[in-house]
Amino acid sequence: MFSNFKERFMTALAPDLPPLPSSERSDHHHRRFGNQQMPDKFPYARPPFLQLLTVDELRASADHNVRPIIVPRDINLLPWGTGYAECVNSGKSEWNEDQGAFCRRVLSDPEHKHPDLPYTYFGIFDGHAGYGAALAASHQFHHILHETLVDCIELLLPRDTEGGENGRLNPTFPHPIYFQRRVSKDELIIGALESAFFSMDSLIAQDSNRYRDAGGCTACVSLFIDGKMYVANAGDSRAVLCQRRANAPAEPKNDSVIEPDPLEATCYPVPFSADHTPETERERLLNVARLKPHLMANQYVAMEYAKRPHIKDMGQRILCRQGTMKGWTYKTLTRDDLRMPVVNGEGKRSRLLGTLGVSRGFGDHELLAINTGIQIKPFLTPHPDVRQRDLTQVVSIPDEHNQDGDYGVLVMATDGLWDVSENEAVSRTVFQTLSKYPTEKHRYTMVAQELVARARGKINDSGHWRLADSKAAATVDDISVIVIPVYQYYQEHIEWTQNYTRDLEKRRRQAQANMAQEAQEVSVLNGGVMAEEAHVEEEEEEDGEVVVLEAKAQIQTEPQAQPHAEAEEALVVEISAPVEQAPQQQATSTAADVAAAESQKDSAAVTQQQPQSQPQPQSSQQRSRGKGNKGKHYSNVN
Repeated sequence: MFSNFKERFMTALAPDLPPLPSSERSDHHHRRFGNQQMPDKFPYARPPFLQLLTVDELRASADHNVRPIIVPRDINLLPWGTGYAECVNSGKSEWNEDQGAFCRRVLSDPEHKHPDLPYTYFGIFDGHAGYGAALAASHQFHHILHETLVDCIELLLPRDTEGGENGRLNPTFPHPIYFQRRVSKDELIIGALESAFFSMDSLIAQDSNRYRDAGGCTACVSLFIDGKMYVANAGDSRAVLCQRRANAPAEPKNDSVIEPDPLEATCYPVPFSADHTPETERERLLNVARLKPHLMANQYVAMEYAKRPHIKDMGQRILCRQGTMKGWTYKTLTRDDLRMPVVNGEGKRSRLLGTLGVSRGFGDHELLAINTGIQIKPFLTPHPDVRQRDLTQVVSIPDEHNQDGDYGVLVMATDGLWDVSENEAVSRTVFQTLSKYPTEKHRYTMVAQELVARARGKINDSGHWRLADSKAAATVDDISVIVIPVYQYYQEHIEWTQNYTRDLEKRRRQAQANMAQEAQEVSVLNGGVMAEEAHVEEEEEEDGEVVVLEAKAQIQTEPQAQPHAEAEEALVVEISAPVEQAPQQQATSTAADVAAAESQKDSAAVTQQQPQSQPQPQSSQQRSRGKGNKGKHYSNVN
């Protein structure tokens, strides 16, 4: 209730301001499906970077009497100081059906083996038969474009073929050299843009079953990626690269000769798109009608006549051409030739099936031809023309301070600008305005504002809009302009390249360090295994030597043990003799002890000549035996 009161109050204060679209206004903004109303997919709004957030601001921007020029409040929202300006039509439609968009994103390697690849996208969309298609494209196209770029991310990301995997390419990481046909990055990006255009058109068709009729729109998109600029266009919006030659050395002035303006002599435009209208695509449209005559439903004729035929000319010869014919030929006029041609009119007044003034774009899935009710969509296509420029090949001399002239300033605008402005005039306006603001940060916003102001013109006393520099009629259509300083992007690309080079060098050094560490670990591991094997072999050799020495010691001690045994037997025998013979036996035993001592000395000398590693238990056992025998002998004697 409060909103209704506020709306009535605002209408009383400013009756010329249109009300905002709401669910209560179903006749114009909603289509019925059965007994249900079809809602909008996106509520009406202006581009987010304009920051028109309140209802009053939206209404003020759509004032057809004032036609205010809207620019961003915060110019930092757009990258590189890019300029943007717009104004509403003079009453052609209730709301501004143009939309602008931009997006900055990064393509990242899921495995983090390759550096990220940033890109920036700008889009401008001119709606017709409603604002729904342009609004949907401004919200969704950049998401679709990102998905198509991600599909070929492995082929777009920069890769280190010199340091990665010892300079060899990884077959599991796709590379164009593995394809049967040569595929370049330019073809991949162009294919991504083309695929995104078709996908966006299909999405609008799918939404037609759930949301209200979105109408249609043209699309002009620019993509800055990997040091290159790509422009894709479908429709009559246009992109022009404004350039300027460096100032030539000053020559002596001649007062008798009127010298031209230096800007006019040095500025020049480079078209980066082609308008797709029924006139420019007459050949394609007539060929479609000739190959598929059922699309015309016997209501149109796929012919082009040098003179519009009339019923009074029946039976006479008339110049005409059909399909893909480049020249003209004669034919006899029949009643079928009196039908409306598929393409009629010339220039901006050319129409497809007498209804639509563009031949490419998004939407128009439910658009019907006037008077006949035939579907127009089969004659339309979302396929864009894509042009590209390699900014790394641009030659610019720093001392000349002509970066904007060498790299160019890209102007993307809807047909509201180009209907009343030539490419050359736009180029002059760009550099004239830049020369007025040589260092200001908002200089490109001022360029966009100036272009919109000149195309809009001024309103006269009779309420008609006229161009300021002439009395010609100004545009009555919506105007939206984006001014992109290409050199500012190139500076950003150079910085990214330097960071990428440093990161690549760091990756290479890290890879080399890892390889060296792995080699060292392998060598240490191999050295430990070899040392262990040598130690085992040494132990085996020592065990063999010990066994041999023990065998030798046993062989040498056996002959020495035999005399001891004989002496022991002799002592036992002598001890059992009578006591009378004791002195004699004592003398005999004394002599035997002396002989045994000498034999022990000889055996000790032989033992000392053996290696030191010879085991000692044998000799100690022998000594214990000798001592034991001697003790037993002397105890018995006593």
